[in-house]
Amino acid sequence: MKTALPCCWLCTMLMYIITISSTSSDTGGTVQVVGSAEPIVALVGDDVILPCTLRPTVSAVYQTVEWQRPDLKPKEVHLYRDEKDDLALQNRLFGGRTSLFKEELVEGNASLKLTRVELSDAGNYTCYVPLLDHQKTTIQLIVGESTHLLTTQSPLRDRSHEIKGAASRPVISIEGIKGDEVVLRCEAEGCYPEPVMEWCDVHGRVLPAAGPPETSRDREGCYTVTSHVIVPKTDNNTFTCRVQQPEIKHMKERRVHIPDQMFPTQCQSSWLTGLVAALVGVAVGVAVVAGGLSLLIKIGMLTISMEPWTSVMQNP
Repeated sequence: MKTALPCCWLCTMLMYIITISSTSSDTGGTVQVVGSAEPIVALVGDDVILPCTLRPTVSAVYQTVEWQRPDLKPKEVHLYRDEKDDLALQNRLFGGRTSLFKEELVEGNASLKLTRVELSDAGNYTCYVPLLDHQKTTIQLIVGESTHLLTTQSPLRDRSHEIKGAASRPVISIEGIKGDEVVLRCEAEGCYPEPVMEWCDVHGRVLPAAGPPETSRDREGCYTVTSHVIVPKTDNNTFTCRVQQPEIKHMKERRVHIPDQMFPTQCQSSWLTGLVAALVGVAVGVAVVAGGLSLLIKIGMLTISMEPWTSVMQNP
């Protein structure tokens, strides 16, 4: 006995065959599932996107897309198949927090949006497309706590080569002279989350900054932070700019040595002080003489003749 296949099922299979055929003819069967080579960083409570795209661009509307966390049981994070979400097997840890960009599936975007990130979300996620030669890509998600939620101070280390958004080595420059001290400037770019910047002397003692740090953000949401410090001449003239991101356990610093010649010498300072004092003295003397002459003229003891170079004193 023959059975009739549902019309909608036949349409779906036809569209899938057309999609696969066009993919093979246009790209020679080289479609790849592409994620992120660098870890994705998020803070507790944030929303985050785990990237997954088909390259060259191929529609994923009729594909099956499986997002998984292999270390969990069940491992299913989000399943899309038959042109809709199928969350029957989804791990309850992700309930109500995952979604795909449905309107962008036609462009090959199968990225996963994870909302209200929790500490337990940290781990390796796989984006798996079984009908494309069982291809998959793995994305690492790192979750950091907000500073005010940290309960223990874990050792910070350089993670700039591990985490996107970890501050690279800061740049220090000399901005000028203020009195007998030197003004230093430190800048760190491309940071996320927002870093804490501080200055230290050679012994690790924190130095007071010359005002609050200057902060800006670029189009990708990364921070650029700048800080200034005014330092006196010391035995070693060595100072450190330190950038810390406790949320991702990252720290980066740069040390600078300022040559003695950059600081005004004591002789120069004394000479300048003496010169200023002398000029002030002259100014005061001129003012006193002028005041005295004005008084003499006012009381009639001194008259100024129109004849050049002469003046006449009158007896009272």
